[in-house]
Amino acid sequence: MNFSNLEYFVAVAEDLNVTKAAERLYVSQQSLSNQIIKLENELNIKLFTRTPSLALTYAGTCLLNHARNILDLHNQMLSEIEDIKNNKRGMIKLGVSHTRGRVLLPDILPSFQAKYPLYEVNLIEGNTETLESKLRHGEIDVVLSFTPRIQDGIESIKLVTDRLLLVVHRKFMNELFGEKTDYMRGKFSQSVDITAFKNCPFLLLTKGNRIRTLMDNYMSKNKIAPDIILETENTETAFALALKGMGIAVYPEMFLSSAAVYNEVDFFPITSEETLATLAVSYAQGRYLSKAVQDFIEIAVNNWQNKAKIDK
Repeated sequence: MNFSNLEYFVAVAEDLNVTKAAERLYVSQQSLSNQIIKLENELNIKLFTRTPSLALTYAGTCLLNHARNILDLHNQMLSEIEDIKNNKRGMIKLGVSHTRGRVLLPDILPSFQAKYPLYEVNLIEGNTETLESKLRHGEIDVVLSFTPRIQDGIESIKLVTDRLLLVVHRKFMNELFGEKTDYMRGKFSQSVDITAFKNCPFLLLTKGNRIRTLMDNYMSKNKIAPDIILETENTETAFALALKGMGIAVYPEMFLSSAAVYNEVDFFPITSEETLATLAVSYAQGRYLSKAVQDFIEIAVNNWQNKAKIDK
């Protein structure tokens, strides 16, 4: 048994399709099948059932768990050896929240690339829960996202705390407050009272998204059962529809462009502590971090510390 055998086995076990696994590994289907048979003969046990369709046996499931750990340790070893050699070429596996990447990455990646011009950045986007899991299993080196929900085994360094804004079209303000609209706009510009909009239509992100979870808890605490007329996984979709007056959306303050002019909507901050979103750079505790990954973390932290000083 060698590392190639294990890599071939893991690929087939994950795809449960020899053809797809062979394409992913750039080997022939016959060669891959032979390697799996060779591994089964070596272990003297069946790892897959072939009919009616390819599936893992109990032994195969057991081997898959161990194989992933072995390959992860092997990759860590290779990363460390590469650092010892010259640290000039390599790859960093970067996980990033798909909603925050466009804000977090533009100032960080160019600085990293300037220091490591020959490094490849493998960008993996997803929600916080998915990124946490990949980080713990060694599939990602470092994550830029919300602070992990489960901190065990993960080290996080805070980058920035972001407020959520209620995006309210002026037509809703006029309908609700009439002659008092300007007064209420001034009042809500400091801190919005969510209960004032309890009967308005809402455009929210789908359940499972961190912002949606924060808003569900916040509205529940304020005894609001919102009239949700649309759910989407895309923050920008909800925002664009709110600009057209379809409903009220929730939008991260850090997403707002200072150069853009929005004449038809107001942005009212939600100042409750429980709705604040903390963005962080996270990595797995006890796992070897290459010099490149360490420098990426330092660049990310320094970038946002400098931003904080400028804002002050």
